[in-house]
Amino acid sequence: MSARVKKSAVKSRASKRADGRVVCIGLTPACQRTLVFDQFHEGEVNRAREIFVSPGGKSVNTGLALALLGRRAVVTGLNGGDTGRMIQDYLAERGATCAFTRTPWPTRTCTTILDGNKKCVTELVEEAHAPTPALLRDFEKRGRNLLRRASMCFICGTLPPGVPENFWARFAEAARQAGVPVLIDSHGAPLWRALAFQPLLAKMNVHELAKTVGAKCRDERTVIQAARKLTAAGATWVLITDGAKPAILAGPDDDAWRITPPQISDVRSPIGSGDCVNAGLVAALLDGKNMPSAVCFGLACGTANARTYRPSDFSPARARSLASACRVQIVRRSCRRTTVF
Repeated sequence: MSARVKKSAVKSRASKRADGRVVCIGLTPACQRTLVFDQFHEGEVNRAREIFVSPGGKSVNTGLALALLGRRAVVTGLNGGDTGRMIQDYLAERGATCAFTRTPWPTRTCTTILDGNKKCVTELVEEAHAPTPALLRDFEKRGRNLLRRASMCFICGTLPPGVPENFWARFAEAARQAGVPVLIDSHGAPLWRALAFQPLLAKMNVHELAKTVGAKCRDERTVIQAARKLTAAGATWVLITDGAKPAILAGPDDDAWRITPPQISDVRSPIGSGDCVNAGLVAALLDGKNMPSAVCFGLACGTANARTYRPSDFSPARARSLASACRVQIVRRSCRRTTVF
């Protein structure tokens, strides 16, 4: 790698038939209900000051944020019932393309409780239905067809009960065969399986990293060591986020960067911020930015999202302004050289 961090070869690796679409592959969308309380008291009657209803789930939030940033996003998932129709209409109104596989049951509802007094977030997550083999076959066929014209693929989320551990790996393999760069936001065994097909980037938070490698990640050194296990297994880049704390980006040639997100005081809700990091990162890569710079914009989008109650409803202009406040530092490198940003 030269004195400058090489720009990710997104365009050269993409399918010749790519049309600029980013396919967001995930299985479990949700109806997201956010209830805002001045103060929440357990075991008592509580009356919400404000209620916000919107779609949720990693692939949905990522796709919504991409559309907000002016990108062509295609969102997949198992979706049904009245909640599923709400999700589809919401996405379509905001410019994202829906490629859902219909289910005979309604899409789940997840509830977030925001306690303004304690600055506390409580999530009530409804578990997704275990999909039938027939639904999984339809979902996989649809996803593989979408990859044929994609410019990039983002695989998002965990796998619900009954889905084989190699499910994400099958999409990673199909994308690699089509020449489509893959980014994956997942952890555990499904991630390990997908790493065999050399995704451009693997992303997770520090708690998910600890679960994935089976070791405590107490400080920057141990986080980098754990991330290195993922690059050794096949990922070109690994991004580990930790909320408002500095993220760690591990890359080729044993290099690593500490990237400090912009700091804000007017946080409303963190829900969906990690997914907005995904979207901003992809948008910047498609603009030709190198990976550390793309991560900066992704973290800025995640920070801008934390100022909102609805996931993926932030101001792109605000995100661009916040990106300039990110701080990038090399914390480990394999040889002596100066990296310029």
